Amino acid sequence: MKLLDRERFADALGEKEITLSEVFALLSENRLLIVLTTAAMLFLGITYAFFGTPLYKADVMIQVDSDPGSDTLNDKLGDLASLFQSKASTDAEIELIRSRMVVEETVRSLHLDVNATPHRFPLIGALIARQAPAGSPASPFLGMSSFAWGGEALGVTQFDVPAALYDQRFKLMVGADQAFELSDADGHTVLRGRVGIAEQGVTRFGPVQLRVDHMVARAGTSFNLARASTQLTTADLQTALDISEKAKQSGIVAVSLEGGDAARIAATVNRVASIYVQRNVDRKSAQAQQMLQFLADQLPQLRADLDEAEAKYNAFRAQNGTVDLEAEGKLLLQSIVDSKTKLVELQQQRSALAQRYTAEHPSVQAIDAQIGELQEQQRSFNEKVAALPSTQQQALRLMRDVRVDTDLYTKLLDSTQQLRVLKAGQLGNVHTVDYAEVAEKPVKPKKTLVIALSGLIGVLLGCAIAFVRSTLNRGLETPSEIEGAVGVPVYAIVSRSARQRTLHQSARGGGSELNVLAAAQPDDVAVEGIRSLRTALQFGLLNLHNNIVMLTGPRPDVGKSFLSVNLAAVLSAGGKRVLLVDSDMRRGDVHRYFSLPSKPGLSDVIGGVEPSSAVHYQVLPNLDVLMSGSVASSPAEMLMSESFGKLLAQFSKQYDVVIVDSPPVLAVTDPVLIGKHAGLTLLVVRHGRHSAAELQESVRQLSNGGHTVDGVLLNDVPQRASAYGAFSEYGAEKSA
Repeated sequence: MKLLDRERFADALGEKEITLSEVFALLSENRLLIVLTTAAMLFLGITYAFFGTPLYKADVMIQVDSDPGSDTLNDKLGDLASLFQSKASTDAEIELIRSRMVVEETVRSLHLDVNATPHRFPLIGALIARQAPAGSPASPFLGMSSFAWGGEALGVTQFDVPAALYDQRFKLMVGADQAFELSDADGHTVLRGRVGIAEQGVTRFGPVQLRVDHMVARAGTSFNLARASTQLTTADLQTALDISEKAKQSGIVAVSLEGGDAARIAATVNRVASIYVQRNVDRKSAQAQQMLQFLADQLPQLRADLDEAEAKYNAFRAQNGTVDLEAEGKLLLQSIVDSKTKLVELQQQRSALAQRYTAEHPSVQAIDAQIGELQEQQRSFNEKVAALPSTQQQALRLMRDVRVDTDLYTKLLDSTQQLRVLKAGQLGNVHTVDYAEVAEKPVKPKKTLVIALSGLIGVLLGCAIAFVRSTLNRGLETPSEIEGAVGVPVYAIVSRSARQRTLHQSARGGGSELNVLAAAQPDDVAVEGIRSLRTALQFGLLNLHNNIVMLTGPRPDVGKSFLSVNLAAVLSAGGKRVLLVDSDMRRGDVHRYFSLPSKPGLSDVIGGVEPSSAVHYQVLPNLDVLMSGSVASSPAEMLMSESFGKLLAQFSKQYDVVIVDSPPVLAVTDPVLIGKHAGLTLLVVRHGRHSAAELQESVRQLSNGGHTVDGVLLNDVPQRASAYGAFSEYGAEKSA
């Protein structure tokens, strides 16, 4: 029998598209989960914001002069200074700042590979310590003097341990009169010492050396001391340094570092800047010294060449007297001297460049081109000299050698003096514009942002969990899914009711009031769904062999008793004389809806008690109720008895409709025994709680008892503003 139009529900619920209203409904169903998740994330966020270690930021600003020629002294020296100066690249300088040469020296000079932290009380110790002023140890909190409560300081300038003990925690216990004791992780004393004195101890891995130059702490306070690998500490610092150019091609480089110790990170970036600037100066000075050494090596040879040239010229004059050159010869001599001097200078410059660059370098190739041109000039000049008389040729060559060697020697001496001045005044092409100061306020965590983000993450996480859980745990939800799984029509759809939840809690509390939704809240959306079932039953019962309707479910907690009670209530309100029978003689709870005792009841009537003394008459107009009765030791045997069949037959004659609330079919065999007496069997399922296999097994077990499931009641459907949700609310408004 088909009491409802299946196509109507298939059209309304068969489609799988999720609408925005369904999304909001799903979120509303899981609002408690979302609230709890948000509260948990807010708690974590607030805890981190107020109890997390604050991070400070320190930064320095360095200017990189990309045009060394702008320096006044370098302008005076001209080409000579340019031999060992090159245009600085900001990107290259950034890599030099981050280089191991600079960073490792910083680590070693500041002893950053040594980590000394006061031993604080868990959780709140660090928070309390941050409130204490620096430089003086705070008084113990609640008398717990073994912990450090703020103001402590420990300056370690040497802590050498075997490599096997890197990152292993040592304990330094402060004693009286600036004394201390160092023990290893096992509690064994390694050494004892005093501030300002280098001490040495022994471990099973080798010797340990420790020097403490500064200690501010109460006697009895301890510090956790650990030595890290210098190489790894250097690598970590290289990664932690944030180095960037402030603006493109500005030549201004910012070096910043974040950390929990404001003074330590400020000292670190300042030391990085100082070492980098000094290394830049040292590099420039080394280049100047290299050129000075080259010139110093050339001077003796040039002096010897000059002396030899003068000696030859003087000998020629002594033999031939003074030779007067004609005007053309004098002009040729001057040209030869200038060209030769320039050629020798270029050859010297090339020798200097060859110590720094390969022959393919553009600077070297440019000088080679100039040298080639001057050598070609020299060949041209030599051809002109060959055309002169022999005596003039010889005189011109000797005079040329003297003048060239004199010019070269004089210029070389002058260059040497200039380089000495340049080296002495060399400041490099970088300098620090701003040094870091100890930060007063942390940059992280940003409390407002952290709390806001944690709340947002909590909401999103709660929503995500709700969607994932809905997807993973999704049971059958729509009539089309249920009908496709078991081949049984859906008779009614009953919406979820917030009012019923209140009534259910009241019933569980054992109150004396009536807890029937159809009577207490007749305009509720769930009641409207039950009214649609009543309408169908009024026509459908005409074709049944009796008027007994059994409601069962696959398992407990599907709302079977709720539907039985309220179906009986709406039928009786429509003028039908109805008897409601609670046949669950194990865990029946129909009596709670009416705040009546559970016995005497069905089990007692089957055992011989008169029905008239067990039935509760007129609990609602036209509605009588027979409770489950005393707890039976063998309910199945009682349901198989002839007395039970006769009892139902008697009730069927006395009432227009008999509704039997039976136990779950997958839990016990009772529904199979009751079902053979029923004219109509309805299977109650809960929205999204059952798999297809579970419903199929329920139908199979009832079928094995010789009768079929006539219809399904879909219960506890969320009130979503689509399809059936809209229908139910429309009906509720109308009834109201």
